[in-house]
Amino acid sequence: MRLTPVFLGVLLASPASAITLYDDNLNRFSVGGHLGFNLVQTDGDTELLDSSSRIRFHYERSVTREWTAEAMMEWGFNAIDSGSQLTLNGDSLQAAREGDFLFNRLGFLAFEHDRYGRLSAGKQWSVYYDVAGPTDNFIMTGGLASGTYNFGSDGGLSGTGRADSALQYRNDWGGFSVGLQYQARVAGEVGILPPPECEEENPPAECVVFEDVDIEYDDSYGASLRYRWQNWMVGVAYNRGDFDSTFRRQQVAELKDEALIIGASYGTLYQPGLYLAVNYADTENHEIDNQNRVFNGNGYEVMLNWTFDNNLTLVSGINELKSDDASYEEVNGVYRKRLYIVGAHYEWGTQLRLYFEAKIDDSDFGFEGLGEEDLYGIGARFFF
Repeated sequence: MRLTPVFLGVLLASPASAITLYDDNLNRFSVGGHLGFNLVQTDGDTELLDSSSRIRFHYERSVTREWTAEAMMEWGFNAIDSGSQLTLNGDSLQAAREGDFLFNRLGFLAFEHDRYGRLSAGKQWSVYYDVAGPTDNFIMTGGLASGTYNFGSDGGLSGTGRADSALQYRNDWGGFSVGLQYQARVAGEVGILPPPECEEENPPAECVVFEDVDIEYDDSYGASLRYRWQNWMVGVAYNRGDFDSTFRRQQVAELKDEALIIGASYGTLYQPGLYLAVNYADTENHEIDNQNRVFNGNGYEVMLNWTFDNNLTLVSGINELKSDDASYEEVNGVYRKRLYIVGAHYEWGTQLRLYFEAKIDDSDFGFEGLGEEDLYGIGARFFF
């Protein structure tokens, strides 16, 4: 039985794989995940936050000699209830918005054949993420410019992140890997988190822009193509969906959502030597600004790491997302989210990761040139 590409991707960033609780050569059941915390300093305040803690249950069964069935269930949980609305990175957006102790991250059923490929259904990492994922490995920030976690969510509605209600087909031929995705009609609320003053009994009038936006997608589609050669990977992915939106500040709109991304990577994360990952995304009606306005944009992400033989990894990178929409900029000014990331991760033994990361912000929003605060933090994740 081979390890499926998606499950392998889940484990790549973990110092230890899941614990196998049962294996009789026909059935295999394992449990994994991590629990962690971040101690963060920003704008003169220090906060203790959860570090995207999660628990995962994975079951595989050899149905025949050629076919394998797989079920994956993964829940995120907020181990530290700080009451904070500080959002650190793209992957933590959904956790912050959910606000519950336990929330769904993944849940799908898959069937795989060595020659015919793999068919899966449920909430799962998108084919778009096949190309966007290699740069999404910072812990305290990042994943904010590739179009993966758009609309202040986990990318589930649009199908570029952890896609909701998705059917996928994947297969490999030599060094080539192809992914196809269909996502059934989905609806939900999206938006950015309001500042504390907007949660008061009589909030300021400008807080109206932080109200949620109702989004309803028609069926959406995605595809990815990657090529691997030795330590290199290059890829391209595309996602398309049409949605109806009801905004507090404008009438109902019918918009086309498109996202195209190209990317490349070299090396293996947390293995000795160089790890480099880059991508560039061009999007239409796929992102919202700091006042819930949809815009066309382009963005790029870079991650540059070096891992020493003593398990210390120096990390660095850039995220930049910029509006590319003349009509939007004429009314609202340029939207540019730009942040530089530096830090160090250390694997202490096989199950504990200690880390430091800093975000140096150089963002510029609107005619006023507003930006965001720098962020510094330390943390730990214990994997099981």
